[in-house]
Amino acid sequence: MKKFLLGAVAAAGLAFASQAGAATYVLTDDHCTGTCGGLSNYGTITVSGTTTLDIVIDLASNVFFNPNGNGLDTVAWDLVNNPLISTSLPSGWAVNGVQSPGSNHEDGFGDFDYMINITNGSTSTHHLEFFVTGSGVNAGNTLTLDHNVADNQNIFFSVDVIGSNGKTGVIGATACTENCGVIIQGGVPEPATWAMMLVGFGGMGALLRQRRRQAAAATA
Repeated sequence: MKKFLLGAVAAAGLAFASQAGAATYVLTDDHCTGTCGGLSNYGTITVSGTTTLDIVIDLASNVFFNPNGNGLDTVAWDLVNNPLISTSLPSGWAVNGVQSPGSNHEDGFGDFDYMINITNGSTSTHHLEFFVTGSGVNAGNTLTLDHNVADNQNIFFSVDVIGSNGKTGVIGATACTENCGVIIQGGVPEPATWAMMLVGFGGMGALLRQRRRQAAAATA
């Protein structure tokens, strides 16, 4: 029982730490001509880390990265204060020019400073993980996502996709605030995590009380 309670506390602590350090953004703002399928969710972008950002993009079923963007970048984003960065990408992806402050317009979502593109020509890729760190004078600095404003929403990423209906265009990622499965920037645990923590802390309290009673009985 003691091991179980200690494990519950530890698991709850790990869950809290991992969730508090991650933010999820949802691809919802459809700028495709005639829509890219009319989906309410074209995928999610999960961002974790401080001095190194781990960015994971998972597109929805039957939605893929567009390798033929007609001047649009596959993925674009901004960072607060526009720092100089280094971007680590998997094979088949490349940065668009030097990763430092610049501007490139992404079809109604405004100008973004950082852009990457799929270069292998694949029309069936829907997962991407890459890493962003500060470089030069910004090496080791904390990196914070910035946003543009479009359609009365904060747009944190622009992603050029092939939609579920075969049409192409950019989708804007907005902050996810509910029913997302991942904690947003404030770092408040989900109900299940709270429950695990309460069970663990309650159990530890019971163990401490039991130890006090045993100690008192031994000295009586």
